[in-house]
Amino acid sequence: MLKRSYNFLFIAIVALMASCTKSSSNLPLANGKLGSLVLVSEPKIQSDLKALLDSSFLLPSDNATGSEPFLEILHSGLVDFESQYALQKTIFVLVDKASVSEMDALLEPFSDETIQNLIDNPEPKIMSARNLFAQYQHIVYLFGKDANDLKNKLRKCKDQLNSSLMSYELSDQKEKLYKDTSANDQYYKMIKDELGLGVEIPAMFTLKYHSNKTYWFEYTTTEDNSPKTLNLVMHTYPYQDKVELSYESIRSARDTVFKYLIKGELPGTYMGTTESSYYPKVNAENIVLNGNYCTKVKGWWTVRGLSQAGPYVRYVIVAPDKKNLIAFEGFVYKPNLNFKERDLRLIEAIALSIK
Repeated sequence: MLKRSYNFLFIAIVALMASCTKSSSNLPLANGKLGSLVLVSEPKIQSDLKALLDSSFLLPSDNATGSEPFLEILHSGLVDFESQYALQKTIFVLVDKASVSEMDALLEPFSDETIQNLIDNPEPKIMSARNLFAQYQHIVYLFGKDANDLKNKLRKCKDQLNSSLMSYELSDQKEKLYKDTSANDQYYKMIKDELGLGVEIPAMFTLKYHSNKTYWFEYTTTEDNSPKTLNLVMHTYPYQDKVELSYESIRSARDTVFKYLIKGELPGTYMGTTESSYYPKVNAENIVLNGNYCTKVKGWWTVRGLSQAGPYVRYVIVAPDKKNLIAFEGFVYKPNLNFKERDLRLIEAIALSIK
């Protein structure tokens, strides 16, 4: 299981979160990379809570080979927030009683009475505002009397907070991805007619292969002057029993298809699945994706015969007819770059469109 589960059902949000949404039609687009979290508070609050904040947000990702953090934290005080960080995509605000008067713009969505009640509440209640300063922006708040009160509340709700932050990020990324899908609109209906479920393919991906109910899309670009390739593959195969949703069966089906579909640069080489101890342990979990039962797997691929590898995330979904399984996978190849977690989140945002 994942250390932090951010399933597509907003579990924690329903119980703990009230949202305020501001019209975004005239706002600039939010900036900031996937996984970047701006932490806003009085500097003393951040100093007093540093160890707890680090342990809450800077643990390594389950799918990273090194020390790649689950989130990257950018620290902002109240003075420099509006000039430097107000347009960031994901923001976490720690509000204590003494700093309320200096947070007028940040606390605009809440009445004075609401703010006071949240500060006095002995239990943590995570609040959020959307599109306050920019489009595709989520600001999440935790209120407390002082540093000690905030520390106690954060200890109680850090898992729910992480789940909420990641769910929001994927949801906002999905919305941003599909603001203009005109380049690939035709593929959703084509895939749905052929496989039983469709997926919306972002405009930057191009169709590389389509045959025998198998689709392969590719997006090639550069990051920090190094090549990067993201791939999306979708195909179907017969379904008879739930055992076919086990990791062992999913791996077997994956290797069967990818051996012939994804060839290496040299003759006789092809993509396979690796479980080497050098790579992170495979994570598999059962989820419900847009009403469809699904097994989600995060692991690593390798090219047999070549020193090439990278992470993948695969969704195996029971088709509406209950007779077939539909597999959707995204995998990442960045030969000179270690950080790949944000690319996996992009793929997970695309998976939210499967229906």
